[in-house]
Amino acid sequence: MIVETLKQIRSHRSFCREKISMEALEKMIESTRYASSTKNSQKIRYALINDEEICKQIFSFVKFAGAISWNPTLEEAPTAYILMCSETPLTSITEKNLYFDMGIASHNILLMANELGYGGCIMGAYNRPEVDKLVQLPEGYSSHILLALGKPTDKIHIVDAINNETTYYRDENNQHFVPKLSLENISLLKK
Repeated sequence: MIVETLKQIRSHRSFCREKISMEALEKMIESTRYASSTKNSQKIRYALINDEEICKQIFSFVKFAGAISWNPTLEEAPTAYILMCSETPLTSITEKNLYFDMGIASHNILLMANELGYGGCIMGAYNRPEVDKLVQLPEGYSSHILLALGKPTDKIHIVDAINNETTYYRDENNQHFVPKLSLENISLLKK
């Protein structure tokens, strides 16, 4: 059962206009309270955004699919965002640990989003200074990861990688294909 759920947690990039409630966003970040973190430090803070006008403005500062030229239209844009933040400044060790922790926490968010009937995309390709200013982050905080959320309209297919090619691609019918390496290709040792 867990494997089927994990297969559903894909990077969705096209959404319908159904709004996500603040209550649903709070359930998503509630799930992060149970995530592991380095030394149990729990350094991540979250900005929850579902205001339609702010979401439209954030959309203009985001690149949704770095490996391809496609980007969703404003009509396909997310209806909510969660901005993952921390206090600043960071040391290089703190930053490395923080990104590790954010990976775990963001996956918990997407698992909860999936359970609530939503999907999302974890993004680092956004204009951080402009988004931080737009959402009015408190002084002494900066963002690191942006999760775009909504009710997905795109169809995502996991396919076998051919010749170890893992670049995702999209067709003209809003079908998104994600090549995955085989178990044999990711296993180094079997003793």
